[in-house]
Amino acid sequence: MERSCVKYAIFTLHEEMTLLYSIFIFIFGALMASFFHLIAQRVPAKESITGRSYCPKCHHQLRFIDVMPILGYIINRGRCHYCQKKIDIAHLIVELLGGFLFTFAYLMIGFELELLAALIIISVLLIESISDAYSMTVIDRVWIIGIIPLMIIRIIQGNFWDYLVSSISLFGFLYLLALLGKWIMKKDAFGGGDIKLYLFIGMGLLLPNNVLSLFIAALFGLIYALLRKNKKNDYIALVPFIFLGVFIAYYYGDLLLESYMKWLGMGY
Repeated sequence: MERSCVKYAIFTLHEEMTLLYSIFIFIFGALMASFFHLIAQRVPAKESITGRSYCPKCHHQLRFIDVMPILGYIINRGRCHYCQKKIDIAHLIVELLGGFLFTFAYLMIGFELELLAALIIISVLLIESISDAYSMTVIDRVWIIGIIPLMIIRIIQGNFWDYLVSSISLFGFLYLLALLGKWIMKKDAFGGGDIKLYLFIGMGLLLPNNVLSLFIAALFGLIYALLRKNKKNDYIALVPFIFLGVFIAYYYGDLLLESYMKWLGMGY
């Protein structure tokens, strides 16, 4: 009986610590996402990322409470404290998304080295997704900075060459596909930034899951284009769909591929 009580106490303590860590990580993720939003907006506009935040409508510098992730939006009821113009709800959505993604990574992986890799992947792709959505720009220096610690992590884990093959293979395939598309269509078929981004993604996903992420991104991108009924030359931000594909393939890729191979009657 005493042993059961001890086990229950340890289990309860573990659950409480997990909840506490999740709260802290959510707050950290929301803070980082707010900063990522700033980077994604300012870097393509060639603005400094060190300057104080300001209202894009009245250009008044914001108070500390105004820039607090989630809380600032709620306190100000979605409006600028000074001019009372509405704040783009995208700020709140990005902060909530950042908190969710960081917390989800912790709950799926735990405090392991791979958690750092997951957070780097999330951070880089979140910045690039926002930048692509706002200004149709993939910020090269962001993924280049992100790939360096990711490569170091893979070296420590002892699987660097497997990820390098994944990185180079997908980049090479997409580059050749882009050249072929340009030759046939007489114009760029893929964005160069999207293609280069797969050098970074390859360091996050092994080749089978990397290919799966590309397939998922293309599938959801196509569905979105059909639903929007885009005009022939209308631009679609592809990086958010690439991010979605990477997210699914990173956490559930092995399960999806295994299920698919079983459905085909083949082992995996």
